[in-house]
Amino acid sequence: MECKKTENKKECACKDKNCVRNGVCCECVAYHRKKGNLPVCLRGE
Repeated sequence: MECKKTENKKECACKDKNCVRNGVCCECVAYHRKKGNLPVCLRGE
């Protein structure tokens, strides 16, 4: 599956636009899952 990083960044709710995982949803979700929390996009904020 091809990562659509540019398209993902348009809708990304993350406040840290300099994060290396910004727009790379699969890495972001895996990172937050490992930490025991949810990324902003899944918190419903």
